[in-house]
Amino acid sequence: MKLDFLKKLNTKAVVLIVVAAVLVIGGGTALALSSGQKSGEISEQEAKTAAFAHAGVSESDIVALKVSKGTEDGSPVYEIAFKTADKSYDYDVARNSGEILNSSFDAVTSGIAGTDPANTSDDLAENTPAPSPETTQTPATSPQASQSASTSAITKDKAKSIALEDAGVKEADTEFLWVKEDYDDGRAIYEVEFYAKGKEYDYDIEKSTGKILSSDFDIENYTPGNGNSGNANGTSGEILSLDKARSLALARVPGATEQDIRIQLDRDDGRQVYEGEIYYNRMEYEFEMDAATGNFIEWSAENWD
Repeated sequence: MKLDFLKKLNTKAVVLIVVAAVLVIGGGTALALSSGQKSGEISEQEAKTAAFAHAGVSESDIVALKVSKGTEDGSPVYEIAFKTADKSYDYDVARNSGEILNSSFDAVTSGIAGTDPANTSDDLAENTPAPSPETTQTPATSPQASQSASTSAITKDKAKSIALEDAGVKEADTEFLWVKEDYDDGRAIYEVEFYAKGKEYDYDIEKSTGKILSSDFDIENYTPGNGNSGNANGTSGEILSLDKARSLALARVPGATEQDIRIQLDRDDGRQVYEGEIYYNRMEYEFEMDAATGNFIEWSAENWD
């Protein structure tokens, strides 16, 4: 009788041992599978590190940060937006490989970061990381980083030099001169203004390329005989012929021909003037000329792009 009881007890023990073994093996398998799934995806920190390194910044430089998961062309990615004192960045980093699929940055001017939506996001401000002085990154040396470096913005001094050279004016001859940063049609620009030799000049210069987008000048307090005496044709009381006025205007736009100009005689503030426009090489020029002297009272140029 006692033997039968032991046999039953042993049988139950064996069953319990087998069940426990299955649970252990099954749990280990599940753990291994779970571990295998995670090992195929980089961590959020690894994705951030890759983006910071590509941008050539350290984590201590970051003043705002937002990280989220998304997809790009069907591939899972980390979407990383961050901002430093002078630029805001957007990155898509592949979660399975750490490859940077997309990257872009905008210059930050007066606290406004171009067209970067992350700059105005509440989430971005909430996820601002604490400074980490010990964390440093090696500047990016990838082709994408080199391309970004090649499109870096010109300085204010460079924009000033471009404007002065175009106007044919030396800085020493200006009575006032200032440069400020602004945006026009979504592009970062420098506005350059200065006054020299009785004329006020205004320039819009593209910050990323140094290209002159628009320019104009006006003669301040102009009246006939006020520093503008003398007829271009040498005869007092006469005015320039239409052909002469046309040729003077075209001479300011090398390459333009009579097919590119519209000009007419008009009267302004009691004096006769020639007013017109020139359309050439994707530029629009507008002018007003003293009909008696041939002096340009107003001149402006604007890029069509």
